[in-house]
Amino acid sequence: MSRSTRIASAGARCALLALSCSSCGYHAAYGGQEPGRLHVKLVRTLVPDAVASDEVLSGLREELLREGALEPGDGWPRAEIEVLRATESSEGIAARAGGPFARGIDVGVTGRAWIVPVPGAAPERDTGDMGAEEVISVDETAGVVDLRSSWFHQSDAMRAAARQLGRSLARKLMSRSAASERAGGAQDLGNHSGEGDGVRGGVNR
Repeated sequence: MSRSTRIASAGARCALLALSCSSCGYHAAYGGQEPGRLHVKLVRTLVPDAVASDEVLSGLREELLREGALEPGDGWPRAEIEVLRATESSEGIAARAGGPFARGIDVGVTGRAWIVPVPGAAPERDTGDMGAEEVISVDETAGVVDLRSSWFHQSDAMRAAARQLGRSLARKLMSRSAASERAGGAQDLGNHSGEGDGVRGGVNR
């Protein structure tokens, strides 16, 4: 075999190797490239509302699909998700004859995600704790709180916050800019620090 033929063969082998590496759909998290197509797996939830956890997964899948980065079913590499907590708090407390009255309810969901390229590998691109919130107004009929209607709206807001959290986790995994994260409506809470500069959603029901 001539020297020119050997060089050409070596080049062909390198090209085939590069092609096989790129076809796996995943790029190193710290190599300056975006992750490729990812499976999605809920590994832990501490929220009793299973629907909220499902909405986080749905939001994450939606965003990955929009970016052409979703791989259906089980497998590797995959995005692993933890749903850590759901919160509710009163907004706009007002004084009334019967006592303090909340004009609104703030509902939120907190979670985090990371990428595992292969079984047993160390997690990559950990998002840290992130949260999304929705604020709803309390329903009243003739000055009396409509508990049934308020409960349904509160449940809707929880699902909306959970889905928004999923989308924001996906954007963080895909290394979107901090400006995009703020526009997405989720708070980057850091590593269990509780600090962030996110934007809450506002819903008048």
